Amino acid sequence: MKRLELKLEIATREGELVAATREDFARRLAAVTRERAVASASAAECRRLLIARARLLQRFGRYGYFRVLLEAQDLPAFLASIERLDSLARRDGRLLGQYRFAEERLAENLAREQALKGEIDRLYVKGRQEETRMASLKVERERLLAREQSTSASRRREVSALTDKVTRLERLLETLSHQTEGEDAVGPSGGIRPWKGVLDWPARGTIIETFGRHRHPKFDTWTVSNGVAVAVPLGTPVRAVYAGKTVYAQWLAEYGNLVILDHGDGMLTLYAWLQAVSVKPGEPVAVGAEVGLAGYGPGRDESGVYFEVRDRQKASDPVAWLR
Repeated sequence: MKRLELKLEIATREGELVAATREDFARRLAAVTRERAVASASAAECRRLLIARARLLQRFGRYGYFRVLLEAQDLPAFLASIERLDSLARRDGRLLGQYRFAEERLAENLAREQALKGEIDRLYVKGRQEETRMASLKVERERLLAREQSTSASRRREVSALTDKVTRLERLLETLSHQTEGEDAVGPSGGIRPWKGVLDWPARGTIIETFGRHRHPKFDTWTVSNGVAVAVPLGTPVRAVYAGKTVYAQWLAEYGNLVILDHGDGMLTLYAWLQAVSVKPGEPVAVGAEVGLAGYGPGRDESGVYFEVRDRQKASDPVAWLR
């Protein structure tokens, strides 16, 4: 998005520069047009005078100047005639020079005018291209903004779902704790507590989610995991880590198929993301017995099992209980 904003800013600046350059060229074109008008008027005046002189000389004939000299009666009149003819010739020469200069200026101004018009046309095309590019960048920016807003809203919903997920499970555990309150420890040696640190894993695999607070890779926000997730092949048997009684065995939003075993004395273990459930509520379950098959967690691309240990509803790091 930042790169797009930078591109749009550059395109805007380039468009402004093109527009300013066009305005400058338009002013220069107007000035050249005025100069050409002056040069054209000057050339026209010189041409008019030259035509008048040419007509006069035509009336004189081919030897008109010689007749002027021959009509002189004496030397002073002859010299005066020469001086007058010389003056006329110099004046005609200046007039011709002025005409040539005016014509050159006219041609030069015309060439400059054509060049400026061509440059203005080129800048107009470039300006239109910049406008099209800016319009395209603005459309892309609006599309990205809409996508970001949609993604942000989706992330908020998913983060909210994560929060609701925990809340939903806590309510379920609270309900189950009231139902199982006062029950004795299950199994030998006073229940599960003495076996902390030596229990077998519900399924062997790679840990893909650890217990505790960590940054969510997708939402870039801090979340709390009350258990661990283990990646295992789809359909891998998931086994009870200790003997207990099934108090929940059905689907729960954001956990998939979930089995909860009560081990007495406020101790519960939870097995989620199951493809299938192998036990029923109220059934006793022996240590190592299959409680279900590993499946996919909601929104997960990798199959596995999610496991929690609860001590009087408080989440405990499962790794501390397993070997």
